[in-house]
Amino acid sequence: MLEAVARAARRLPEGLGLWITGGDIGAAAAWEADAAGRPRPAPLAIDRKALDSVATENPVLLRRIDGAYVANSLAIARARVPRDTPDVRGGRKERDASGELNGIFHGRAGERLAEAMPPPNLAQQIAGASVALADLARAGITSVHDVARLEEVSQRTFFHTFIERSATDLALFRALQAEGVLSVRVYAFLTLPLWRETIDAGIRPRTDEGRIRFGALKAFIDGFLMDEDYADRPGDRGDFTFRFVDEATMAADIAGADAAGFDPVVHCVGDRAHRLLLDWYEAAIHANPARDRRFRVIHAWYPSAREIERIGKLGLFVDITPQHLVNDLRSVERRLGPQRAKTAHAWRSLGRAGARVSIVSDWPGSFNEQRATPLAPRENIALAMTRGAAAGDAPWHKDEALTVQEAIAAYTSTPAAASYEEDRKGTISEGKLADLVVLSRDILRASASEIRETTVERTMLGGRTIYSAEAVPA
Repeated sequence: MLEAVARAARRLPEGLGLWITGGDIGAAAAWEADAAGRPRPAPLAIDRKALDSVATENPVLLRRIDGAYVANSLAIARARVPRDTPDVRGGRKERDASGELNGIFHGRAGERLAEAMPPPNLAQQIAGASVALADLARAGITSVHDVARLEEVSQRTFFHTFIERSATDLALFRALQAEGVLSVRVYAFLTLPLWRETIDAGIRPRTDEGRIRFGALKAFIDGFLMDEDYADRPGDRGDFTFRFVDEATMAADIAGADAAGFDPVVHCVGDRAHRLLLDWYEAAIHANPARDRRFRVIHAWYPSAREIERIGKLGLFVDITPQHLVNDLRSVERRLGPQRAKTAHAWRSLGRAGARVSIVSDWPGSFNEQRATPLAPRENIALAMTRGAAAGDAPWHKDEALTVQEAIAAYTSTPAAASYEEDRKGTISEGKLADLVVLSRDILRASASEIRETTVERTMLGGRTIYSAEAVPA
C-alpha cells in the first residue's frame, strides 16, 4: 500500500498540492475472511510517519475497511487539526508514546478530517484525470461508459455531490475536451431520477458533443434484494438502496425517461430486484411508442431462471464484471443454496436467452495491491474464460464461462451497440473510426493465462497513437 501511495505521488504534477486519497484499505483480506467465515484480520499497520516517508509534497488521506482514516502530516496540517484538542463525541484520535498524533482517526474524528478536505478545483481535476486517461490508454481502452452528473443539477435538486462521489462531473469531460486532452470516447450515464432536469439542461438522447455522447440514464435499485431469505441468514432478503425512493417513483421515472428517448441503465442484484426492474421495463415499453431501445441491466447478479428468460425476450444489454464472480465464489452457495446459485452469474445463459452481454470494469481499483475490479480488458477477458479457476482447474459452472471470441465481443462490438454506435466503432472495417489496439500476441490463439500476460503495444484513437509501449521509459 505504501508503494501504491508512492507511485501516485510520483505521477502527480508538482506544485498543485493534489490530495492522494483511497478507500476500503484492507478490503481484499477482510472480504476473503468474510467469505470463509473467519474473523477479519487486524488493519494494516500504516500511520502518519509511514505515509510521510513516501509522500511529502501531497496530503494523503486513506480510509480503512474498518472505517478509520489514516493521514500524513501534510493532510493533518491542511485540515488544521490541533495537537491538543480533545476528542469529539463519537470520535477518537490515536497518539504515539510521546502524545503526538499518529495520523489514525476513528469515527467522527476521521469524518471531520475527510470533510475538511477541499473539493479540487478544475485545474486539479484535469491534472488528476490526465493520469487516469494515461492508465486507460496503457490498458488499450478507447471508450468508456461512465456514470456522470451535471453539477448544477445534482447540487440543487437531488443529492449532495459527494454522496454520489462515483459520478464524474460532466464539466470535467467538457474541460478535458476543450483542452484537447480527452483521449477516450465517453458515453455519459446521467441520473435517471433527474431525467426532466437533464432535458431542461439541454441534453438530448443520442446526441454528441465531440467525444462525449448522451443517451443513457443510471439508477440503482437494491442491496442484494431477494424474493426468499438468504440461506445463511434467516429473515434477511436484502433491501432497497438508500438511493431508492419507492417502486412507484422508479416505475414512473423509467417510463418518463423512455418516453423522452433515454435508455435506463439500472444496477440490479437479486432475483426480486430483477423481477421488479423487468416489470418496470415492460410497463414502459407497453406504455410508450415503439422505438429502438437499448435498455440495460447492470451486474445481473442472482437472477432466477425465469428472469433470465425475460431479459432475453426483451433483448436487454447486460453488463457483467468477471471479478465479481471471483469475489463471490467462496460464499455464493452458502448464501443462496445450491439451487439459486446455479443462476447466480449466468453469463452464457443470458446470451443464449437473447441478452447482449458486455464486460465492464465496474469501479476499477486496487486493494492491498490485490485487484478488486481489474481495469485492463486482457485481465477481464481471461477471468470471463476461467470464471476465477486456477490454471488446469474446471471453472465454477463451466458451462457459463465465455469463449475468447464472446469475451472480445463483450468488450468491443456489444458496448458499441449499447451506445448506438455499431455503425462507427466496435469492429474493424472500412469507414469506421480507427480506434485500435495492438497486442503482443494473437489472443484468439492464446490460453487464458497467456491472455492475462499479454501486453498492449499500441493504442490508437481515431487513427492517432495515444499510447506506445516503445515510448514508455524502461
